[in-house]
Amino acid sequence: MELTLPDELVALAPGVPTRVPVQLRNPYAQPLELRIFLARGRAAGWATVDPPSLSLAPGETAEVGVVLQTPPEQPPSSSLVPFTVHAEEASTGEPAGFATALLKVALPVPVTGSLAARREKNTYDLWLANDTQRAAPLRITGQLDPPAGSVRVEPDAVLLEPGMRAQVTVRAKPGRPITGQPRSWALVVKVSDVYDAEREPYLTQVATGRSKPLVRAFVLAGVAALICVAAAAAIALNGGGRGLFSFRGKNAATTQPATVAPATVNRPYALIEVFPHKGADGGKAAAQAEQQKLAAQGMPVRLVDSLASDVLSDEEGGFYVLLQDGFQGTAQAEAYCAQWRAVAPKCQVTS
Repeated sequence: MELTLPDELVALAPGVPTRVPVQLRNPYAQPLELRIFLARGRAAGWATVDPPSLSLAPGETAEVGVVLQTPPEQPPSSSLVPFTVHAEEASTGEPAGFATALLKVALPVPVTGSLAARREKNTYDLWLANDTQRAAPLRITGQLDPPAGSVRVEPDAVLLEPGMRAQVTVRAKPGRPITGQPRSWALVVKVSDVYDAEREPYLTQVATGRSKPLVRAFVLAGVAALICVAAAAAIALNGGGRGLFSFRGKNAATTQPATVAPATVNRPYALIEVFPHKGADGGKAAAQAEQQKLAAQGMPVRLVDSLASDVLSDEEGGFYVLLQDGFQGTAQAEAYCAQWRAVAPKCQVTS
């Protein structure tokens, strides 16, 4: 006779029934009439087997439940308590098999929850619920990985009564690299016991994103080339550089790197056409010509540089993207594409 108990530790909350599944299999060629029970011990006084007896045909598998319920006044403990489930033949009392597992009595985790993204950039709703019989004083914290930027949690402490629900707003403002490649980041939100800082968090939720550089790489390269040309000209005009680096006072000109003006794109949006950053002007002239063509036929459309948006993909150097946004929902965006399908056959909704 084969008995199988779960491999993980069974955690009991004081006074709360917990069902532990037991798998039984009859590997023999004859049927078995079995009685299931727990070996004498501390856990046996907390246990009920459902059902306590069953019949198994040759090769058949079945499941019974061991329902464990401690007294409500049972104090939590970190000690591990073994319990053994036995099966014996009902007619003869002969042992048929057994399996052993471990349990401990611990306070229940008083909160469940999930993290959902809002349409607002890098803003999330943390939904919390208390399905236990005890009030849960909670502390909510958020941090960025890598730790560049800031996180604001509102409210950052909640008293969640039994059966109640709560919504917490989490706003992340990840730092952006000055230049280079987009940088990935993670937002880690933890829900903990207000009064027990040593206890492990009840709940941990993670959201991820990418931060684009403040300055495009090709803009920096252009500025650097311009500085080199200007420096060479200045050296030539100043007789090989004599007096070139002398102090000129507070009004001396300084060169500042150009930055990319950020562009906001709201989801859902209708994606109409994409032009890779190629050629002398990075594909901008072709994108503008297509935008003017569509506008001449009455179709409202935006032209957005993907390097200026945290929503659009900028792989392989980036794109000029023709799109339209500002819709109230996916259905309205799909209606927009359907209306202009004859003019823009590639129009598709991105949510």
